[in-house]
Amino acid sequence: MLSMMFCALMLSQRGLVPVAVPVGSGTGPEFPQLPVEVELLSPPPGQLYVEDLWRVRLTNTSSATFSVYLFVTIEEASQGLLMDATTSVFLLPPGTMYMSSVELSPISSEFYDNEFEESVGRMGNFPDGTYIVTIYVYEDGGGIIGQGGVTQTVRNHTAPELLYPMDGEIVNEPLPLFTWLPGLPSADIDYDLRIVELLQDQSPQSAITANPAFFLEEGVPDPQLAYPVIADPFQCGRTYGWQVEGFYQGVSVGATDVWTFTVQSSGSPDEEGSGIWSFETGDRVYCSPAIAPDGSIVCGSDDGFVYSLDQAGVEQWRYAAGGPVFGVITAEDGRVFATGNFGICCLDASGFAVWRNPLSGRVTACPIMLPSGMVFAGAEGGIFHAIDGFTGETADTLHAEGQIYLSAAADRSGTILFSSDDGKLHAVGYSAGSGFQEIWSFGVDEDIAGGPVIFGDRIYAAAGREVMCLDSEGNGLWSSTLPSAVYTGPVVSSSGVVYAGTGSGNVYALKGDTGERTGVVPAGAVITSTPALMVTGAMVFGCEDGRLHCYSPSGFSLWKFQTGDQVRSSPTVGLDGTVYFGSDDHRIYAVTGSGAGPMTDGWPQFCLDSSNNGSLAAEGEGE
Repeated sequence: MLSMMFCALMLSQRGLVPVAVPVGSGTGPEFPQLPVEVELLSPPPGQLYVEDLWRVRLTNTSSATFSVYLFVTIEEASQGLLMDATTSVFLLPPGTMYMSSVELSPISSEFYDNEFEESVGRMGNFPDGTYIVTIYVYEDGGGIIGQGGVTQTVRNHTAPELLYPMDGEIVNEPLPLFTWLPGLPSADIDYDLRIVELLQDQSPQSAITANPAFFLEEGVPDPQLAYPVIADPFQCGRTYGWQVEGFYQGVSVGATDVWTFTVQSSGSPDEEGSGIWSFETGDRVYCSPAIAPDGSIVCGSDDGFVYSLDQAGVEQWRYAAGGPVFGVITAEDGRVFATGNFGICCLDASGFAVWRNPLSGRVTACPIMLPSGMVFAGAEGGIFHAIDGFTGETADTLHAEGQIYLSAAADRSGTILFSSDDGKLHAVGYSAGSGFQEIWSFGVDEDIAGGPVIFGDRIYAAAGREVMCLDSEGNGLWSSTLPSAVYTGPVVSSSGVVYAGTGSGNVYALKGDTGERTGVVPAGAVITSTPALMVTGAMVFGCEDGRLHCYSPSGFSLWKFQTGDQVRSSPTVGLDGTVYFGSDDHRIYAVTGSGAGPMTDGWPQFCLDSSNNGSLAAEGEGE
């Protein structure tokens, strides 16, 4: 490697030639047996500071005392040698010594990359990259008597930032949803949420430091947390401070500022199934609501508007889309994608249009968005579109033999699944270089009325009275015939049970591996919305009787909520268990659910989760 060649050149001038150092595939290089064992004490996960280079344990396994100095090289895996450093000479007796920069000073350093030198000098820690640190122990005037090192991947993180409740806000809901912007990069970050009560004349910072926690939740995996129904209730008129701290592999990546909120009402959560609020639009609400990262509810109406409502049901903004709005999804950065008679549009988090694309006809289903930023949507013209999510430009199209009415889905590999009303389920790949690539298609005798949905390596869909299961290569595994037609998409519980609502007013439970019927939920009215599953196993769905129904997993009715017309909007379950849905009576509703939130595994609700983005694709897949 470059560092080895440099060492050889430098040390040959002293009459010394370093031993070649093979780099292992584990935590660091592998070294030959020498009288001095060298261990660089492990730096914190994802970090590397200049001071870490000199936290060394030296073990002299011989009986002699050596006069030595350390020579250290730092390489970056893709850039080569970036710097080296030489310590002062010191005595190393038999046994183990722990060294730091204090014992090794003065230390002379040489940099070979200006940007790296500037970054380290400015921040004190290394920029992102994979570094190979190699330490050589040289006997003064002699050769190498020890060597060791470590390979360390550095991922510098930013601290999270608070979003809601806003600083100084008055809070009325008993179970507020706390949300924050994640630190970057956001992968593998856990969060601790701490809430304290402020005492008289106490500053928020001193309160969060000195006061016992009123509420503390550690290891939160997502940048939001609904205040648990089992936690101590907030007291009316009291002011509370809250702070979030991020952790990567147990090491803090920083904490937010301390914000405060004051509780105006300490009322208990309403009885399950009771209305919290309703919002009137100008026409029916067929669209399924989506929940944005800040906790706001986004929904479209046939009146041609996309609405954003806060958690109290108060309008934040509306956008005139130019025709009935049938589908909305929300992205992690707050953007909203809406579909309808106008094609597809993209709005920012404030409701301003970023772009519009009319496509080839009206779009009745929700689009999907992959981690690459590409958006996919099918139109009634039978054309499936790949759209650049940042510019709105159509990147490629694929023609199906029938109209496309239903939402697409993407599996973890980035394979995109969609159905057309010629009775075919299609699997396609997409790449920026070559566009769409057809992988397989699966044909059935009737039009597909629900799905595709995905659980593990299996795909489920419904056509006519049939619920079918395919493997990931498009091979049929089983088909189960129900007593009446399925009008909505199936959902899958975390245990793999498949639920499908039918025109007879029953929801049937099927074993995911065989299709065998294991239970029935008798709603008694035509089921016109895709069910949603709560973490308790309770199921909510809308019917033509104008009600939102909630049933236990064993089929007992828990509650019903009456609206003024049939409910065809699929419900969305918030983290606090609140159920959001629309009705043909021109209203968007919020109803108290179980307080337990949505089921967190399987395919528990319409288009997978509360964002309505039915993509399981991992970062880097499907690009």
